[in-house]
Amino acid sequence: MKIPAKIISVVFHPLFFTTYAVLLMFALPGFLSLYPYNYKKAITLIVFTATFILPLLVLLILLNLQKIQNLQFADKKERLLPLFTTFILYISAYLITTNFPGGIPAYISIFILCSAISILLITIITYKFKISIHMAGIGGFIGFFYIFFLEQNMPSLLFTVGNFQIYKVHFFAIMILISGITASSRLKLNAHNHLQITTGFFLGLFTGLLSLVFY
Repeated sequence: MKIPAKIISVVFHPLFFTTYAVLLMFALPGFLSLYPYNYKKAITLIVFTATFILPLLVLLILLNLQKIQNLQFADKKERLLPLFTTFILYISAYLITTNFPGGIPAYISIFILCSAISILLITIITYKFKISIHMAGIGGFIGFFYIFFLEQNMPSLLFTVGNFQIYKVHFFAIMILISGITASSRLKLNAHNHLQITTGFFLGLFTGLLSLVFY
């Protein structure tokens, strides 16, 4: 059962969530969906590079320099340097998106900023308490899109896939299901306990809802 848990932990790794958010924003019914395909592809690649590829490269460098033992960060103290460097990279990504020639939708920059704030809070908390970064990522995703749907006056019907119609209530139900599956996976891998899982989720949810301040 640990192999499925590891796969789930990779698929819903927190570094992926910014890219997932960009793809979802471009796919949802709204003005962002009207951008040309090539523009969407270019922006997605920029965000993916800035928020996933670069942090991953830094982590691999730290691993090669033996500053960290592995990419699981089982030890609380071992998390501090990777978290801080990731925070710096996310702030850099935020500045890139806000000053990019031709412009990048502000919603994308806001999501990156909220992610950076979440990483900073996790870094501070980690001095005293280990927290689930996976659950913070999912919580932040849910909180951000709750505000995004309100701000965009998103229609109840989000997608039609074949004969299936996906409404906002279905979206949040799916996200809660993903939260539960991911939490179970982290517990199965003995990466966290219940308190660390719960704390991570609500910290992420708070920073996602914080996006309301930046609209």
